[in-house]
Amino acid sequence: MAGPRPGRSSGQRPGRLFGAITVVPAMLAAGWLLPGLPLVLAGRFAALPMVFMFLPLAAGLCYLAVRQLPANWPAFHSPPQAAHRRARHQPVTQQPGTQRLAPRQPVPERPVPWWALAGTVTVAVVFAVWQIAERTEQIIYLRDPSTYLQVGYWLAHHGALPISNSLAAFNGSHADLSFASVNYYPRGSGIVPQFMTGMPMVLAASVWLGGLPAALVTTPLIGACAVLSFGGLAGRLAGPRWAPAAAAVLAVSLPEQYTSRSTFSEPLAQVLLFGGLCLLADSLMVKRTMSTADEASGPGRAPGQDRVLAALAGLALGLTILVRIDGLSDILPAVPFLGLLLAARRRQAIPFGVGLVIGVGYGLADGYLLSRPYLDLEAPSLRPLALGTAALVVLTVVGVALTSRPAAKEKLASWRTAKAARWLPAAAATLTVLIFVGFAVRPLVQTVAGETDPTSIAYVAELQKLAGLPIDGRQQYYQDSLYWVIWYIGIPAVLLGAFGLAILARRGLRALLTWQDSARALRVWALPWMIALWVVVTVLYRPAVSPDQPWASRRLVPFVLPGLILGAIWASVWLKERAGQLGRTRVTSAVVASCCVASLLIPAALTNLDLGVTKTATGRHLSAHGMAFRRIGTGELTAVTKLCAAIGPDASVVILDSLTADRFAQLVRGMCDTPAAVLTKVTPATVSAVVTGIQGVGRHPILLAENSSELASYGGTPREVVNLLTTQEAHNLTSPPTRTWFIHYTVWLSIPAITPPGGSAA
Repeated sequence: MAGPRPGRSSGQRPGRLFGAITVVPAMLAAGWLLPGLPLVLAGRFAALPMVFMFLPLAAGLCYLAVRQLPANWPAFHSPPQAAHRRARHQPVTQQPGTQRLAPRQPVPERPVPWWALAGTVTVAVVFAVWQIAERTEQIIYLRDPSTYLQVGYWLAHHGALPISNSLAAFNGSHADLSFASVNYYPRGSGIVPQFMTGMPMVLAASVWLGGLPAALVTTPLIGACAVLSFGGLAGRLAGPRWAPAAAAVLAVSLPEQYTSRSTFSEPLAQVLLFGGLCLLADSLMVKRTMSTADEASGPGRAPGQDRVLAALAGLALGLTILVRIDGLSDILPAVPFLGLLLAARRRQAIPFGVGLVIGVGYGLADGYLLSRPYLDLEAPSLRPLALGTAALVVLTVVGVALTSRPAAKEKLASWRTAKAARWLPAAAATLTVLIFVGFAVRPLVQTVAGETDPTSIAYVAELQKLAGLPIDGRQQYYQDSLYWVIWYIGIPAVLLGAFGLAILARRGLRALLTWQDSARALRVWALPWMIALWVVVTVLYRPAVSPDQPWASRRLVPFVLPGLILGAIWASVWLKERAGQLGRTRVTSAVVASCCVASLLIPAALTNLDLGVTKTATGRHLSAHGMAFRRIGTGELTAVTKLCAAIGPDASVVILDSLTADRFAQLVRGMCDTPAAVLTKVTPATVSAVVTGIQGVGRHPILLAENSSELASYGGTPREVVNLLTTQEAHNLTSPPTRTWFIHYTVWLSIPAITPPGGSAA
């Protein structure tokens, strides 16, 4: 849309504000990540240079993203009669053999109401407050969140990766002295952490601002931004009046809250993914005037804003790989979509492609230079993905080259009008439905039992034993993946989502064959629909995650649940308008819309809340027992503070058992700022050699172990420095979680009194 017209600015203001606030989070994230990675690679990641580069870059990106935005979005869901009435008054510009969609001007939706904007923001704010109140304190290593947090803390204080092993603090290398622990891999003189660097760079900023307490509230705020951006995406695709409902459904789902309460990377990936798709929708909808001079002179107009927004969209989508390596698979449909833009000679094609390549390049550089052991670990999954990506790029290039030839255009135009092509839209819709049917019946015909890792096999077998299930540790439970989705958002959401995606497939392919998009809505929906269906198929077929819940639900967070919610919201709009046509009253439409929203919200909320009746002395009361109001890891921050105080200054820590090493080695190294290593073979001789080496460089040796008996043979008086009974997430295999589990952390410390060979007692 162009700048505001006289007499209409007040009606357009909510729409422009709605568009702006839902893309700003992605631009802020991009503004931090773009300078962050080069500084980490250079070993100069520090607060002062980051602030100096972030502030102008983020301001510039935000300005470019919001300086000219649509005030409303197309009415793709309009009933045929209304669309026909509007089309009679608009010229059709399609010519045989041309590559331009017709007509050029979109059919606008009604102006965005203030209540839609306020409702979406309110949902995000309530979500932030809720998750901050229930945030986890997962600092001690248990699973991935603590790794992200510890690496972020290291970056905040040291500004470089890999992590230093401080070998000199142990007077050089010793037999059986190792620096390896879960998610940390020794390489040369450093320790390479697992995972991508995007999330730790963001957490480092919070550590600079307020230490660990600030870092623990970062992901709830990022999750709220993801909910806000998702509302913006739903508003662009289904109408802004549906944005609060879409945001609320995502916000009450257990996986979204689970990943937003701890330092997971998924919420940050969502911010970039949703923001990028919002920017792409805006670039395809923003009004382009006929001449640059008119654009520059008109109020609120910006030359080439459609191309600027497309470049920013590609950049945001590409940067998801810097946060999650799985993002490479999630955004793979952007390749054929780019091919469609090129074939259609759209102005946005080249800028979108350039931005996408820059963002993907950042992610690949991070993985290759800073997370190479992680890529090696994931090689069995990444190699097929890389080959598939290369093949898709080649096919897209060949397809674009062929469609640029006049003879190919004519042949393609004749094929599109052939009788054989008329059944393709219906076939696409049928195939979409069959995909969901296949996943629904999968447990009846398949049991996925392909685990080969001994540790994972033993872990699943132990969970099966606890749950009273048949013992088979090789089971991965992937056959139940669609039912994971049903647990968390309900059967109505899955049915409506499948229906919506199927109808979108039919309409989208029909528009592609006829090369007509009467309201520009199909092109806006194209990439979100492609990503939604692609991610649903690939993730549900092979989630590639440990199957215990809620841990496995994190794989649904980036776009499986959001994609189905988008399809369900669009289907709800379709049903509402069809009901309005049949009932011919607004009341009928309102009732159908309310029922659809309730059918989406209630199942998700019930799983999260697990409502029940509690009997007390005063009677029976309704109570919520689910994960919605349960905290994880309470007391860990205090326990870590006491541990660091007990270790003291000028110490070198040697850990004598692998479990304590996995949980505390990097924590001691980073948060206690003390060199730490683990003995893989504990004998009096190996302990004596390491202790003597530490004393030889003028440092104090400290031994840590889970039990005091492990320290008794080495002199000194063992004392318990950590004794924490707290909560952890559940580990359910066949049902959604409704309770937390307990976990008990203990650490004993001693200052050894070792008598070196030929010397006196230390």
